[in-house]
Amino acid sequence: MSHGLINLTLSVVVQEIEHVLESYPEDPYHLAFAIHELRQKLIAHVLSHVPNRYTVEGAQALPSHSKTRRIATLQESLRMETIIHGSMLHILHENADWLSHRLPQL
Repeated sequence: MSHGLINLTLSVVVQEIEHVLESYPEDPYHLAFAIHELRQKLIAHVLSHVPNRYTVEGAQALPSHSKTRRIATLQESLRMETIIHGSMLHILHENADWLSHRLPQL
């Protein structure tokens, strides 16, 4: 049987990014992070700043709630939100020139 690593943190990060984006205006935040490249950069940036949890696929059955588990504690949730807010600003700033040419087309 083939085994592979599954990043359990990835789905939590994606959910939290969606949650945080709800509090931002559509223009430019939703428009910018609807662009696949920027969304991937945002996810990667957040993942690089939070502890990641992994499991080995095929080694054991995952509890059904593991894949959709939200953050366990208030402290973790606040830290994740802070990282996401900062990461969004970082990605927008880092890609400002590229975005200024791209967003008027959308």
